[in-house]
Amino acid sequence: MAGHVLVFAAGQLPSSGVPPELLDAPAAVLGCDGGWKHAARLGLEVDAVLGDHDSIGRPPEAWRRVLLPDQHATDLSKVLTWCAEHHADAAVHVVGLDGGRLDHQMATAAALIEARSDAILHLEEGDLRRIAPGHRVMVPSQPGTVIGLHPYGDVTVQHLSGVTWPLDQANISTGTQGVHNVATSTEVWIEVSQGDLILSRSRAHLA
Repeated sequence: MAGHVLVFAAGQLPSSGVPPELLDAPAAVLGCDGGWKHAARLGLEVDAVLGDHDSIGRPPEAWRRVLLPDQHATDLSKVLTWCAEHHADAAVHVVGLDGGRLDHQMATAAALIEARSDAILHLEEGDLRRIAPGHRVMVPSQPGTVIGLHPYGDVTVQHLSGVTWPLDQANISTGTQGVHNVATSTEVWIEVSQGDLILSRSRAHLA
């Protein structure tokens, strides 16, 4: 993988480390407030440190600092919005999201919805991504991987295939009905026609 944006948040990195493919020639490395420290420990140059800087610490003076002062959104949400504006054509991957304050943990997936972001959030147990309405999306997987659909409000799933329980023109809403589907191939295809949906892909647990 190359040409992507790699964002380090200020939480814990996965115990297995940053996925190696994410360290392969990123186009930009960003620190979400104090997340720059993870990048520094890995010997990476940070292109910008972004956030409200309330827990920024002391990054190297040569590194660019971008103040995002809006207190109505988390630093993660603001950084995802900034990436959509400044790196619109690049895939965005975020690490350093585990642990930390409970309210921040609970808001992690919601940041994708709030920022209307196509970023992939990498967690200890897997990853999260927003499925934007109007496009059929292929999610790489492997047979047995647990796939979860997490609607925020009312969502219409136009198509879901490559899983044990496929869907066509299914209406789902906030709740648990989308939990624990299972990939049956290396490609899971999904299309949402309306609504806000997060798809989870379990890295550690197979059915």
